[in-house]
This record gives sequence, structure tokens and C-alpha cells, in this order.
Amino acid sequence: MKNQWRLLVLFPVVFVVVSCTASGVVQPGDLVIDSLMYEKTSDVVVIPRKGSVTISAVDDSYWDSIVSESTGAMWRGVFIKDRTVTLGPYAMAKYPVTQELFTAVMGFNPSHFRKENLNGMHDSVGTAENPNLRPVDTVSWFDAVVFCNLLTLRMMRESDCVYYTNSRCSRIYTREDADEGILPFYDMRKRGYRLPTEAEWEFAARGGNTSASDWYGAYSGTGSENGRMVHDAQHYSFVDTNLDAYGWYRGNSNGMTHEVGTKLPNALGLYDMSGGVWEWLYDVYDNEVHTGTFKNPSGAPTGTSRVLRGGSWYDPAFECSVIRRFHNGHPYIPHFYFGFRYCRSL
Repeated sequence: MKNQWRLLVLFPVVFVVVSCTASGVVQPGDLVIDSLMYEKTSDVVVIPRKGSVTISAVDDSYWDSIVSESTGAMWRGVFIKDRTVTLGPYAMAKYPVTQELFTAVMGFNPSHFRKENLNGMHDSVGTAENPNLRPVDTVSWFDAVVFCNLLTLRMMRESDCVYYTNSRCSRIYTREDADEGILPFYDMRKRGYRLPTEAEWEFAARGGNTSASDWYGAYSGTGSENGRMVHDAQHYSFVDTNLDAYGWYRGNSNGMTHEVGTKLPNALGLYDMSGGVWEWLYDVYDNEVHTGTFKNPSGAPTGTSRVLRGGSWYDPAFECSVIRRFHNGHPYIPHFYFGFRYCRSL
């Protein structure tokens, strides 16, 4: 099959920090908070510091080999025919935010699947896992935004914060603002932690590869061997998937979350981009993916629904596809299959 994508991207880079540990074995690049290093918190540079990437599809008919026409536009992602997207340099967290890190930053753990709740749950899959390193769940979109600002204040400077309560970006968005339901303004030029945009998330989930054949896979990291999504009057399903190797979903999760990073990573070294927990993104959901030329797009200009991507432990395999668009019209309401990962501009 001919390569019909024009891409520019270099290899991922992992930042290195050295310190003590909060919970066990750490990896180079994990975050240090109050002199403690929190494992499974490092990030990966998706686009080089001085570079950018332009994704331009002249033909997206290759998706017909994976997705049946009757599934509709919601199954084709945000990189569609006649749409050109340029992304500036950014780094993406290698893992969803863990319960341990969320608690350290926010001061509480809202997760349904936290350690003290697991005693009554039978888990034949994850008995050797660290429960503190399960993804944080039962978080709202507002929780995720506040976390990003608070993590920035811990790791960087106040001037690096991304989210503000006013359009002049002079007052930092706080927990109190979220509790009052105030919608934040944001400045992506800032270098602090933030939620990814939908385009950033999908590009990273697809592995950021320059080979078109690597973009055909239904799941993050699995390539094109997944077969075709078929549809009938009752349900969607994928044929011949290998999601088991890359993510936790209804077919293997035993009805709960699991420690992040225990499945295989995708081509960029990112874990759990398919399955695990649905990940909140910054974008206001736009039902239509618009054609044209865009630089760092961030969703609809107005609206109440926020985008989630990636699927969860609760969902069947087809919901965990990297091309599956999903949203929630009540971003202030948490669910036990909602989590997030952070991102930052470079």
C-alpha cells in the first residue's frame, strides 16, 4: 500500500532526573516532588524541541480496510482526507496519572479502585501489581485541569502555569475556581503541565510514525494486523485483535483498572493509550472534524462537552481504538472509567 501521509518526526527522548523514591523501583525521568521521586511519571518528547510535524492526508480510504463505512465519521479520528494539521513540539506523559502522583499533588485520592477498596474485589490478574500505581480514576475534567496547574507549581514556576480564570491570563486557575464551575482560559505557549489536545493525543497514540502502514492499526502500538471492524444492527466488533498485549479492556481486565505500564508500549514508548481509563483531553468536542489547514487545533470554540479518548477497562475492544472519538457533556461529573495523562509544550 502506498504511503499517502507526509510526516516529519524524530525519535522520542526521555528526560533524566536522579533522586530517591516514593514507592519502589523508579525509572530515569520520573518526577521529584518534595525530594521524593514518583515512579511511572516520566514523559516522552513526541516532537523535537525545534521541530514540528505536519500531518496531511490526501486519501483516507485505507480506513475502509479497518472500519466499515456504516460506522460513521466518529470512527475515523481527526486526521482525515483534506485536513492538514501542524503540531508544535510537545512532550506526553508515558503513563496515565497514577493514584500515587494524584494524591501527592491534590491531597486526596478519588479512585474507586484504590487500595482500601480492593480487598473485596477478586483480581486474579493483578495480584502482583502495586495498587498505588493504578491509574487515578473517578476524576472530572476540572480535577484534571487543577492537577496540571498544581503540578506545574510544584515542578516549575508560577509563570509557567497554563490555565487561568481570565482571558488576560493574569490569575491562575485554582481548586476553588473549579468548585464554582468556572471555565478556565488557557495559554498553550506556556511550558507548564496541561491536558493534551485531541490532535496531540491521537498523533501520539498512533505512534508518530512516518510509515503510513504503521497508522492502520486499530490500537495504539499494534500495527495493521488487527483486521477489520465489522458492524451489524447490534454491535461493532474488531476481527483478530491483539489488544491483549497493549491494553486493559473488558476482555482481560477482570472488571477493574491495573497498574500502569504493565502492557507493551507503542512506538513512542507510551503506555496504556488503548484501554485502561478514558483520558480527558482539553478540547471542547466538535461533532464535525473539519477539513482545511490547522495549526495546533484545540476543538470547538464553544460548548460544554469535553473530549475523552482511548477506551477503558470497562469497554469492549472496539471502544479502545485510537480512532474512536468520544465525549462527555458533564465534565464536572467523575466516573470510575475516567482518568487522564498530562502533556506540556516545549
